[in-house]
Amino acid sequence: MDKILIIQTAFLGDVILTTPLIRALYEGLNKPEITLITTPQGREILTANPYLSEIIPYDKKKSMKGPAGFLKIAGQVRRREFDLAVLPHRSLRSASLAYLGKISQRIGFDTSTGSFLLTEKVIYQRGLHEVERNLELAGKLGITGGKWRPELFVSEQTEEKAAQFFLQEGLGQAKLIVGLNPGSIWATKRWLPEGFARVGDVVAERFGGQVILFGAPEDITLVNQIAGAMKNKPVIAAGKTGLADLASFFRRCHLFITNDSGPMHIAAAVSTPVVGIFGATTPSLGFYPYSPHSVVVEIKDLACRPCGSHGGKRCPDKSFACMREITPEQVVSAVEKLLLNFCHRKF
Repeated sequence: MDKILIIQTAFLGDVILTTPLIRALYEGLNKPEITLITTPQGREILTANPYLSEIIPYDKKKSMKGPAGFLKIAGQVRRREFDLAVLPHRSLRSASLAYLGKISQRIGFDTSTGSFLLTEKVIYQRGLHEVERNLELAGKLGITGGKWRPELFVSEQTEEKAAQFFLQEGLGQAKLIVGLNPGSIWATKRWLPEGFARVGDVVAERFGGQVILFGAPEDITLVNQIAGAMKNKPVIAAGKTGLADLASFFRRCHLFITNDSGPMHIAAAVSTPVVGIFGATTPSLGFYPYSPHSVVVEIKDLACRPCGSHGGKRCPDKSFACMREITPEQVVSAVEKLLLNFCHRKF
């Protein structure tokens, strides 16, 4: 196989969880040319990936929305004359791009809405993590046995930006730096702001840590609310970083506390210990932080969980019990466990 196309145009976390498949194909098929079709966000986060020859951005929800954008991408695929398409994204759109691109071998999951356009199907095993499910696609090509895990690569530019930020904020001598990520695309995946504020204060007072609040520009109001509720002043990075910067920023944190979100997977991919807070979604769906240095905090005995594969804008039964019942003490206990086991700190 000389030229391979991978299509993953789902959410940011899905793109990050595709990186083990990218490397498996690169190493298992003797360094072929691998092209990835992904979202603009996906392109930004994977720009420095050395196993990709090309990234084609497909802004399917905005500038390339609709049939015209789809046909434009299909034309690009056809002109490149790929030998193989590997489709972790289980959508009709992805399968159609590979089919219309005249790629003779098209491997994807049997649960894809475009499975009838595939030449080879792999069983989508719900009991596995998404990383392991994706690697089953490589297994169809005889590629097995590797210890591939999510990974992100950083540029000199992003490293310099992170170094300057930490220096300017006086973090160079901090013995414990803890990142907090209170945002999420989905409202039902957001733990309570007062919970984050309380945990931030415990990190500062009990553990002597410096808290950094992260978030996208749209999270600035939420981040400011949390900062205002804290007794101990945090550093605010929300709105000051691009996606490509996050790996460099997160790898400088000793610990990362986050909702189930794209940033959770970024932190895990750069080997920063992660406390993942899960509400509407459950780890059983296969999207928990893929790292031995992680702890998931959740309320396990709620019959209404999960209420969807991604979460939602509102709690279906209006109780929001999955998040309201998670206490700061539970999150602090997870923090202590990670600090003791992976940061080798006793308190």
